[in-house]
Amino acid sequence: MISNVIKEDVRNILLELEEELKDLSGKKILITGGNGFIASYLVDLFVELSEKLKNPIKIYVINRNKLNPKSRLSHLIGNKNILFMEQDIGKPLNLPKGINIIFHAASNASPISFMKNPLETIDSNINGTRNLLEYSKENHIENFLLFSSVDVYGNPPKEFLPTSELYNGNVDPTNPRSCYSESKRFSETLCSVFFRNFKVPAKILRIGHTYGPGLREDKAINEFFRKSINSKKIDLRDSGEAKLSYCYISDVIRGILKVMFKGNSGEAYNIGSGFPPVSIKDLALSIGNVQSNGTIVAPIYSEGNSSKGYIRYPDITKLKGLGFKPKINLEEGLLRIKSHYEETGTL
Repeated sequence: MISNVIKEDVRNILLELEEELKDLSGKKILITGGNGFIASYLVDLFVELSEKLKNPIKIYVINRNKLNPKSRLSHLIGNKNILFMEQDIGKPLNLPKGINIIFHAASNASPISFMKNPLETIDSNINGTRNLLEYSKENHIENFLLFSSVDVYGNPPKEFLPTSELYNGNVDPTNPRSCYSESKRFSETLCSVFFRNFKVPAKILRIGHTYGPGLREDKAINEFFRKSINSKKIDLRDSGEAKLSYCYISDVIRGILKVMFKGNSGEAYNIGSGFPPVSIKDLALSIGNVQSNGTIVAPIYSEGNSSKGYIRYPDITKLKGLGFKPKINLEEGLLRIKSHYEETGTL
């Protein structure tokens, strides 16, 4: 399902990067996890771009499950420039020859889901990455982009905030959530090995907290919008003092493309806005302000129920060196989400 907000986001990216994107004419692009939040924007972008090219892009999209009328990319079922494939990325793959660019976005990114299915999460991240890197080695691809995460940094101490790509991380491997963060870390190691030993042009995207139209239903932003609409009261699960630096989806896509066109192979890049972290409580208040309906925010203050000290703040100095600048601030991004859900009625 696509909305006018998503279409406008895609058009704006195309306008900004028109000259660079022309170089994709006639390319074959593989996107794993293509129906996911971030990857689906890339699919929409390349489809729109193909309509403007004399020699269109051939897009291969791998999803674990078959698309249905409610899927994010349902509007592209039957599109002549896309081949949708149902495969488990963690198992041996059957891929067409001649792919030029791979975006490896397939991953179990929901904390509830990956803690319930830790081995499946590990297999998808590690085996999936290895499978695609082996293909890349044999087929001499031009670009391989791994969708990693700022979760590879774990819990950085204050002196490492904002957190640059040089920080090696502070992850507890025995934590139940570490099935995700540690398998992402090892996926990055695989990319480094294949770059050094086999010259696979792998680039690592450490993506920060992303929001926008199409965000998973279980994410805090969508939960807060629903509570504001339904009860005009946003009950928080704790004190709401955890702080995150948020980046709107179109800025994330712009950052990814900057790395693809200008980034160095074998290196990692933080993808985010660089905006100062916002507490969960202040995020809820901002959503209440956007709704303009008198929404009340109710944190829970109790001993042992504080989220103070939890901060995620990636340093994007390296990304800015490629010419990236964020365009959408939090207020504008939340307004765009509101418009999307008012149009689609999918919240």
